[in-house]
Amino acid sequence: MERRDTEQVNTGRKKKVRLLAALFVGGLIALTLFSNTLQTMNLTKVWTTSGRQEELVQSYTGSGILEPVMEASLLNKAGWTVKTVKVEAGEAVKQGQTLVVYESREAENRYLDAKSQLEQHQLSIQGLQDQYVAAASSGDAVQLRSAKRDLQSARLTLEMQQRNLDSMKAELVSNRELRAPFAGIVTKVSAVDGMASASAGPDVQLASSSQGYHMLVQVPANISEHLKIGQKLDVHVGQAESEKTMEGIIEGMENKESQMNVEVAVRNDSLRGNEQARLDFRFVSADTGGILVPNGAIHKEGAETYIYVVEERKGPLGDTSHVSKALVEIGHSNESDTVVLQGIFPDAPIILESSEPVADGARVRVMTH
Repeated sequence: MERRDTEQVNTGRKKKVRLLAALFVGGLIALTLFSNTLQTMNLTKVWTTSGRQEELVQSYTGSGILEPVMEASLLNKAGWTVKTVKVEAGEAVKQGQTLVVYESREAENRYLDAKSQLEQHQLSIQGLQDQYVAAASSGDAVQLRSAKRDLQSARLTLEMQQRNLDSMKAELVSNRELRAPFAGIVTKVSAVDGMASASAGPDVQLASSSQGYHMLVQVPANISEHLKIGQKLDVHVGQAESEKTMEGIIEGMENKESQMNVEVAVRNDSLRGNEQARLDFRFVSADTGGILVPNGAIHKEGAETYIYVVEERKGPLGDTSHVSKALVEIGHSNESDTVVLQGIFPDAPIILESSEPVADGARVRVMTH
């Protein structure tokens, strides 16, 4: 009986020991798991993305003002007073059309005085001719030579007066009206009735309609690689509901530091000059076979270009996430993405953001957006 009681006691003790051992081991496991969870909660947080096997699209919007290719500033060179302005800004005119009429009483009076002097001289020549006839009839050789010299001198003076009068008349005709030297559009009128010509700048600004209009757009180097002289482009003229699409042609390209100045010409009868215009450039990159990665994931240090990716490692308490530095070769880029040619796989979890700076090999906590 005592022996049986002793065995029961020993059996009870063993059960308690096994229970305590199980509780101890379970506690250690729970503590380890809790510690691991706590440690994971304190890890640097990272947000990842995946690369995309797509074409890189280069896009750029450039704008400018359409200005006349050929423009003339017209005024009355003599500075005469404006009598009548016959055109308005924005009006289309033909070659030779009268734009402004001028007047100058002083110039007209000088012309009339010169004309009167010439007529008086013509009368005096008639008297000299009578004297010459009389000298010839008298037979006096000395008197005849004198009359002949006087008559020749008077005729030379008459020719000079006639030339001066013709010049004055041509000047009157030329300065009386301002005419369009070519067909075009009146872009500005500064002439005012009753005021002297050029008192407020050129009287009329005229743009050639046949030569068209042009604009200068600054384009980044990576976009200018796709452009060439003679290339046709869509030019969006105007704004909002009034916007029209017209054909433009690249007529010039000039390197300007890291950009390219591109001259685009537009010919359209509806243009009047100084219109706001826009160009939308959109091209597919020549880089092929790469992976598109957001620019924010690309890092550079010295000659190295690299990307941080997440690497999963297996452990006794489960998988852990670690940072892996991947050296890459990159190609073209746009405002949002870069082509990665070598160094990563398409499905690699790329670190895009992190709560703190990360380093190669560091353990991290991967978050989801």
